Amino acid sequence: MAEELLNIHTRFLEKMNSRCKLSSVGLKHPFPERPLRALGFLKIDGAVYETDRFLRVMVLTTQVLSTSRCSRSIFLGPRPDFHLPIFSSENILMGGKRAFLVDIHTTVCSRRWGEVAIEDRLLAIRGRYEDLMGEPLTMKGPINTIMSPAYCYVKVQPEMDARALSLFNEYLDVFLELVEQAAPVAGESRQEAAVDFENYHQTIMNHDPAVKLYSMLFGKAGGTERVNDLFFAR
Repeated sequence: MAEELLNIHTRFLEKMNSRCKLSSVGLKHPFPERPLRALGFLKIDGAVYETDRFLRVMVLTTQVLSTSRCSRSIFLGPRPDFHLPIFSSENILMGGKRAFLVDIHTTVCSRRWGEVAIEDRLLAIRGRYEDLMGEPLTMKGPINTIMSPAYCYVKVQPEMDARALSLFNEYLDVFLELVEQAAPVAGESRQEAAVDFENYHQTIMNHDPAVKLYSMLFGKAGGTERVNDLFFAR
């Protein structure tokens, strides 16, 4: 299989299945969905799993029907009692508009982010991909508060897909190692973990562009219900 961003879900699930046992999650609104508000031109499809350490392992494709234009989303949310950050990737493949985003969100307080000690490793990885960083993109608004200093968000030409996948996999390896070595926290740290998780939840619900898109496609109540189910098991 060619090293293309179009295949990122296949590569991701191959790695996840080699590292842990994925259990399918039954959704309140099963895939695939074709929102009536999009007049049948948009299809949302994917899969959601859980494990003993992950509350959510999600792959999501949003595709314009009868075309190759799509987005590929990946989300890895550890169970809150591990008090860990969250892995996220978004790949926009809309004809001439191609963008690659990957980050391990700083969804925890600064003290805990320092404890997990991955920022320097991520920055060192990103530093080896200067050729991929030629056309950087920026996030706008309060959603920036959850992005790490090591986030990668760039325009990507097809000939750079293999490099983007390589960086993605290096970030993913760091994250999986972190989760596999973690132990649940207790006492005051557990309370802190719950607060951090809820703060992240509120940031996503109030500021993430995906929530706004889902609200447009399914209405405010329907969009909120879907995002809570997909990302937060609520």
